[in-house]
Amino acid sequence: MLTCASTLPAMMTQTRQTPGFFIFAASRRVLLPMLLLAAMFLAGETRALTFPLPEAGNSLVGKVQSVAARQEDTLLDIARRFNLGFNELVAANPGVDPWLPGEGTHIVVPTRFVLPPRPWRGIVINLVEMRLYYFPESEPGGREEVITYPVGIGREGWSTPLGEFSIKDKILHPSWTAPASIVAEMEAEGLTIQRFIPPGPDNPLGDFALMLSEPGYMLHGTNRPFSIGMRVSHGCIRLYPEDIEQLFARVPRKVTVRIENEPYKVGIEDGVLFLEAHAPLSEQKNRQGVSLTTVVSQVVRVADRPLPAAVWDRIIETANRHSGVPVAIVRQCAQPEAGEKRLLQIGAFKEYERAEHLAKRLEALAPSVSVQSCDSDGLCRVTVGPFTDCLGLSVTAQAIRDEFGLEGFVVAASQDAESAVARGFVNQNLGNQNLSPLSRHLRP
Repeated sequence: MLTCASTLPAMMTQTRQTPGFFIFAASRRVLLPMLLLAAMFLAGETRALTFPLPEAGNSLVGKVQSVAARQEDTLLDIARRFNLGFNELVAANPGVDPWLPGEGTHIVVPTRFVLPPRPWRGIVINLVEMRLYYFPESEPGGREEVITYPVGIGREGWSTPLGEFSIKDKILHPSWTAPASIVAEMEAEGLTIQRFIPPGPDNPLGDFALMLSEPGYMLHGTNRPFSIGMRVSHGCIRLYPEDIEQLFARVPRKVTVRIENEPYKVGIEDGVLFLEAHAPLSEQKNRQGVSLTTVVSQVVRVADRPLPAAVWDRIIETANRHSGVPVAIVRQCAQPEAGEKRLLQIGAFKEYERAEHLAKRLEALAPSVSVQSCDSDGLCRVTVGPFTDCLGLSVTAQAIRDEFGLEGFVVAASQDAESAVARGFVNQNLGNQNLSPLSRHLRP
């Protein structure tokens, strides 16, 4: 007999009991259509979101999709269809009525994800995201992949525990017994509770339960699939019935389960830094609003070098939007080959003194700035670098652009001046007294 309870959000005023489940009378502030839709909700044919693990150095999977809402659709329907939680779809579509989006309304389907921080093994659950990631062990030489599912989590006051656990047991067709703490809570609110529910369609645990090593907690199904993507349980993790059935079949006992709470996920794809921001859980907010300390630490961990003010402005804007959709922060550039080094050329001048003056202005932002000796074409080049990664190059180029309005272009560290001239990058207006760059071609 299992004791992890499942409830609707804490906004009920009274109840009457019917065989096997509860019907709640909601207060005026509650959206009554939610309960009506739940009764009419039909389980659709859904497929788990499964992706190959990204190549080395990358940490994003999937693509953002879109769909036109049908007249009869709610965001609950669309979420179930695309294996998303209700919260994800609402966050990605601000301004859209979740109950009546309307015929033809463009709906963003957020099926692109920044993967959780490594290690990528076992099960990882991000509470604030309300999403589970499963990294199954692959056969030697087989494809490494990640499978991800939306989940429902513990409501405020009954938070899901954080930490690293393991799957202790697997139970098919579990029964449910109300623990004393939940009985006391319900009775204090004047509610009646059915203390034991046998296996079957009315069981709040569904047909499958994965017991955690933390006593009293589990991953389980639900007889209320509309609650996925909401904070509704007494601490357990619930999944769509079709998702828990698949996970139950695939996950072995003793597999690790890491439960974390990361509102801001930062990742890299092909040299571009992405930020995925979720609204922090209510208990994480303070009187001054949401703390951005977490996003700062996450960005610093991934970026690996200082970022210019303009980039931080974009980071803060994205963090406050809480769309749950990964947003590109720093522009893409082509990754160098292994061992390849690149320079960012900012200017070229006939007079060494002018080149030296520009170099001194750049030193505060780019300590690796240098003036190359004047070449056979008579030009003294100001370069920054070398760089072995495109992220560092992009961030530096952005900082120089923001601070000085100067553009640059990329050359191989071994590239000589003549080849740069031949590529047509030289600004012929060298007589201008302004410190003009050679090129407006590069925007990393």
